[in-house]
Amino acid sequence: MHELSALGLTETHEREWRDYFAGGRVFAVRLDRAAARRRLRANTVVLVVAALVLLAAVVTFVAVLVGQLGGPVTVLLLALLALAAAVLLVRFALLRRRLRIARASGDDYLVVSAEGLRIAEHVDLPWSAIIGAVGYDDRGGSVPFLRAPAAAVERAAGRMQAEYTLGIRGVRALRDAAPRDLHGIFEVIADHGGMRLPLDTMVAPEDVRTALAAICIAGRGAGVDVEVTADRSTIFRRTVALLGAETTAPPSAGRG
Repeated sequence: MHELSALGLTETHEREWRDYFAGGRVFAVRLDRAAARRRLRANTVVLVVAALVLLAAVVTFVAVLVGQLGGPVTVLLLALLALAAAVLLVRFALLRRRLRIARASGDDYLVVSAEGLRIAEHVDLPWSAIIGAVGYDDRGGSVPFLRAPAAAVERAAGRMQAEYTLGIRGVRALRDAAPRDLHGIFEVIADHGGMRLPLDTMVAPEDVRTALAAICIAGRGAGVDVEVTADRSTIFRRTVALLGAETTAPPSAGRG
């Protein structure tokens, strides 16, 4: 099976991409600013609703306890409601942190070349700084543990279903030099880590798979271990490895 079959690319398409970058050309993907703003607005609505529910649950919980207005079941239900609202707040606040990168990005969200990547017109990543990468496009799949209405809300408010995880050398210095609104895409643990680059929440739907293919082929042309796959276990395994110690690149298995 050829390397990018997970994206529906034929061997001919792959060869054309390789020739494109070998010729010194640059591929740029525009930021879909209007879509990013819509997701930020939806995220704000969810956060406000969750905050109001949490406040109401806590106030009612205290009133029930102080005034002895209900039994153990009422207290338990209110506690569970408050916990659920708090979890929702944290979850969507983390999604919002990722969405904020649109505020700092220029019009070219992603630029790919034989030399490396440029992210949001601010972060320059030569291929020599990238340990490895794994990308995926799961837009057609279900959201784990969520029913359709809840999954739709998550997607509208910023849940990513297509991204690249990059293991990066010197990631802490790179993050610290980037604008604050871009810090949400960095994953830094001690002095190692990398970047989780969202695609479907930042670029037009028709550009997602093109961006995945461009990064994969340009990276491999530079000798970097880059993989695009639809296998969730592979995605998880490689993500954990890439964001871990930066001394070795995890081998890819099972080209998608």
